[in-house]
Amino acid sequence: EFSRIAQVSGRTLRHYDTIGLLKPVHIDPDTGYRFYSAEQLPRLNRILALKDLGLSLEQIGRLLRDELSPSEIRGMLTMRKAEIEQTVRAEIDRLRHVEYRLAQIEQEGALWEHDVILKRVPPRTILSIRETGAGNHFQELFLELQKALPAGRSPYEQVVFIMHSEVYEEEEMDIELGYLLADAVHEPFALAPHRLLTVRQLPAVELMATLVDTNLDGGASGYNILGSWLEANGYEIIGPGYEVFHEISWPNEGRNVMEIQFPVTRVEVA
Repeated sequence: EFSRIAQVSGRTLRHYDTIGLLKPVHIDPDTGYRFYSAEQLPRLNRILALKDLGLSLEQIGRLLRDELSPSEIRGMLTMRKAEIEQTVRAEIDRLRHVEYRLAQIEQEGALWEHDVILKRVPPRTILSIRETGAGNHFQELFLELQKALPAGRSPYEQVVFIMHSEVYEEEEMDIELGYLLADAVHEPFALAPHRLLTVRQLPAVELMATLVDTNLDGGASGYNILGSWLEANGYEIIGPGYEVFHEISWPNEGRNVMEIQFPVTRVEVA
């Protein structure tokens, strides 16, 4: 009857008895049946209320035994509050992602072709050169670099372009071009007497928004898709953009796989 009144299963009451949270007033020695009194309802309700706050049964037991000071209880609840807030933020993010995809389907009448992924990027080592010029200048620089590097297996992995310009200017683009390094290469690399590629460490990025594009001619559309996603989902760019080529056959015909990357942060809504 106590179980029915409290709307708590007999199994739960047995568990509370086992761990010492709520002991029955009497146990029938023949049947093992547990008897509780109405006076125990306030204690059971306190257990259920604290459990609903997300506290563990061990924490609830300590609290009921008066083993926690007011400051410890405050700290415990403050920590629980922070956990709930983090969960709520994550669910709001997920809701925005779903709403964005629904809007895409409504506009395009089909499933989307590109996915934006948020990930942490560890520190990377790059052999690079940074120059300012027009777009075709960097195409020529890339071809020159391709010819100068040794063929076959080498420590030079993906080609990477880093866009340092804060705004797009066709004739004055501040771009760093180079290779991510697989091994610990420390020597600079000379393209020409006045063109030296140097090794440096790229810092880790805690939150990098990324999009993979296999159509170099449609690179601008990749940026547009990524920009729209960031705006719709409440993120802002906080650093230079990267183009990392996992596969590149340009300028020849063949497969190209480019990953657009931007470091971002969550925009706090007032």
